[in-house]
Amino acid sequence: MDRILLLETLRMSGRALTANRLRSLLALLGIVIGVATVIGMVALINGFQRSVEESIRSMGSNTIYIHRIRPGVQMGPGGIPDSLKQRRAFTVEDRDAIVALAPSVRAVAAMKYDYHGLRLGYRGKLSRSTWVYGTDEDYLVVHGYEIARGRFITAQDVARRANVVVLGPNSREALFGNRNPLGQTIRVGTIPFTVIGEFTPKGKLFNNDLDKSAAMPFTTMDKYFAAPMDAPPWVPRRGEIFLRAVPRTPELSEQAQREIIEILRVRRHLPSNKPNDFAVFTDDAIMSILNQLTGGIVVVMILISGVSLLVGGIGVMNIMLVAVTERTREIGLRKAVGAPRRAILAQFLAEAIMLTALGGAIGVTLGWAIAAGVKAATPLPTYVSPWSVVLGVVFSTTVGVFFGFYPAMRASRLDPVDALRYE
Repeated sequence: MDRILLLETLRMSGRALTANRLRSLLALLGIVIGVATVIGMVALINGFQRSVEESIRSMGSNTIYIHRIRPGVQMGPGGIPDSLKQRRAFTVEDRDAIVALAPSVRAVAAMKYDYHGLRLGYRGKLSRSTWVYGTDEDYLVVHGYEIARGRFITAQDVARRANVVVLGPNSREALFGNRNPLGQTIRVGTIPFTVIGEFTPKGKLFNNDLDKSAAMPFTTMDKYFAAPMDAPPWVPRRGEIFLRAVPRTPELSEQAQREIIEILRVRRHLPSNKPNDFAVFTDDAIMSILNQLTGGIVVVMILISGVSLLVGGIGVMNIMLVAVTERTREIGLRKAVGAPRRAILAQFLAEAIMLTALGGAIGVTLGWAIAAGVKAATPLPTYVSPWSVVLGVVFSTTVGVFFGFYPAMRASRLDPVDALRYE
């Protein structure tokens, strides 16, 4: 019996909504815009996060970074605190000590970064936005890179500070097109280098093209392109290096970090009551900062969308109050023939829920279409997650319950005699 009553209530609600199609459509707009905004923005943020995660995994998901400071360090009113500026970076001896004394560490690579904005040149052609860095023979192991052709930097190249370079595929294409670059001489800045190898493609990280790259021995970078002593703390200066390590197995990552910290504290003669004057972290720290940034954006977008949903909910309440007034005689007639209050309440509440749920469904579809259009027309990645779809529908339905309850209660409380006399 209850099932039959429910079906009849839904039928009557559907007929009431279709009888005033334009009015129902206008009431939907606020709900549709709010839900579509949530779906579209969350799809864009999710796509960006997934793209970054894939890029980080492609660089070696178990990489341990050993730097002066952690990413996302808080700046003071005067900029970077002096205590961080004065931190020392690391030396080759630090790298060798970790390799010798940390049983959980598989390999450690030295890293130096370009501070001067170097560009590559070959016969009048110049590369753009090239990531030039110095490293050693263990870089492939630490980051999971592979060589497409030629060879990588060797320990002998590092020892003799050789002018050799390994190109990313996009750097090779910019200078040589589809030709084989091996053995050719290019210029890094104004210094001639011999191309000895080419990386396999790696993609992008934080919208930076990792394939527009060039790797040389870190000793060679220190020889020609060392950062000055007043360089910021996220760049190794002359005679300094940063380190990147990889554990023997993913399960040993935390143990490897503890061993690295202990070794460096001993080498720096840090007493037990002093904090580390260096930073050891993994990709999780980078992802945590990313999640904080994107999480704040999501909250702001949900608040903005919430305003749209609020406006839409007020519109739904207004429409339902008008509907109650227009159908006062109908309500009185139904009560006169024995319809209970809960049946009247259920009908008008069902109308409000159906209206907002339909708006939510249209908003989800529109948001998905916007996300697909952005992905097709721009390089921005998008991903519509199931939870955002569920969130959009639940929000819109909740708006229907909240803003439809008062008009439904008002309808159910009408006196049948007064309702029948209503003109």
